[in-house]
Amino acid sequence: MSPAFAFTAKATSTRLATIRDGRALFSGGLRNVFALADLKMERLLTTFDDWARATGRDADVGAPEQFEPTRVPAASPLQVDLRGGAIRSVVWATGFHPDYRWLHVPVLDEKGQLMHDGGVVQAPGMYALGLPVLRRRKSTFIHGIEDDARDVIDHLGGYLAGAGRLTSVQEER
Repeated sequence: MSPAFAFTAKATSTRLATIRDGRALFSGGLRNVFALADLKMERLLTTFDDWARATGRDADVGAPEQFEPTRVPAASPLQVDLRGGAIRSVVWATGFHPDYRWLHVPVLDEKGQLMHDGGVVQAPGMYALGLPVLRRRKSTFIHGIEDDARDVIDHLGGYLAGAGRLTSVQEER
């Protein structure tokens, strides 16, 4: 991965509380959000693993995966100056149910779902992360998005380095 695309968490926060006097103010509960998400993921995966054992399918799915707790930045800003020009990208998390009505690009199927191949959307510069089983079983979870983000960044880096066309995930392999 190119150093230009290295992941930095300079503005990682949690919920936007308000915008006041040219500053975005955040709630600041990131550590708690991560801990709760890790707990929910562990409970959900344990439920899947228990079901696999109870139905005799545990041999079909391999050993249960145990994930490390999500790494939390040492400090997250509680406010960001919106007038200083330091913000060049915004990642907007829409919640539990995707709603793409705001997206005015021809990348939705007849059911209104985003058409993509492993997060690579057939529109230059458009990518998706955090969708269920995007590339891996853990893609939906905070911990799982890290590997997907690396793959998407690698794809974007290749495109920007002169690939000149979007390729699908299968073409990259």
